[in-house]
Amino acid sequence: MVNTRAQRLRTPRSTARPLLQLVESPPTWELGRDHGLGLHEAGLGNLDAAAALGQDPFKSQVRLWMEKTGRRDLLHPVRLDNDSSAYWSRLLEPIVAAHYTLRTGRKVRCVNTTWRHPEHPWMSATVVREVVGSSEVQLLECLSVGMQMAPLWALGVPEYIRLRVLHQLAVTGAQAADVVVLLGGQDLQVYRIERHEFEIARLIRQERAFWRHVEHDQAPSPLDGDG
Repeated sequence: MVNTRAQRLRTPRSTARPLLQLVESPPTWELGRDHGLGLHEAGLGNLDAAAALGQDPFKSQVRLWMEKTGRRDLLHPVRLDNDSSAYWSRLLEPIVAAHYTLRTGRKVRCVNTTWRHPEHPWMSATVVREVVGSSEVQLLECLSVGMQMAPLWALGVPEYIRLRVLHQLAVTGAQAADVVVLLGGQDLQVYRIERHEFEIARLIRQERAFWRHVEHDQAPSPLDGDG
């Protein structure tokens, strides 16, 4: 009988899904999708990737571990109101996506679908937008960044964003993703992040090490304070 949260997390779940094969046919692209699954709390999603590796400037490993082990009530809540940067970023995403199409000529569709890794069930990824009919790039990540955060993009895609996208590529099997970011409301930049098997293997290895802390209900060593 499973009693503790740590035991429930260690309990294997059926993941009899075929490995993803990327072709231009929509039916094959549908393989591996999990519609309507509440995986954000039960596993590591793309938004968790950087924090799991201690590379997120806004969230520490310890805070992520507390969230994943049901200790949210011990954390200071993160407010999301109409004045937050995350709110405005979400609000502007459709506009950023539209201008990506104008600049590149590539069609985009909104899918809002959660995927589960076919071999590592604790890994999930939410894909909001896909690039349609392109053999070069399959996923699109849209961001809007205010002036205060724009310096993080001075040298290109920040590491914490790159890790999020790499996690998406690992889970979905996609070959590449475009990151389009609106900086300060006026500077639109487009970056390509391509699949790299060595980096993906390292990412999975490091995320698995963090997930073991969740499974065993043992806090990781703090890297950046309490986040």
